[in-house]
Amino acid sequence: MRTFIKIEGLTDAHAEPLTRVLRAVDGVVDAEVSVEDAIASVLYDIRVDVATLLAVIKQAGYDARPL
Repeated sequence: MRTFIKIEGLTDAHAEPLTRVLRAVDGVVDAEVSVEDAIASVLYDIRVDVATLLAVIKQAGYDARPL
């Protein structure tokens, strides 16, 4: 499954660390964070859900919502 998440307050310096945080979630196959669009694209399997991804992003200090 793939989801797209809008991220508020993202800067260039934080895109790579946030990508690493998302990729570290058990069940995430791949993640990419676009600073230009302020969107994370996350490919994941059944071990994780969108609510978990949103929680991880919020724990990293960003407001997020699914697209």
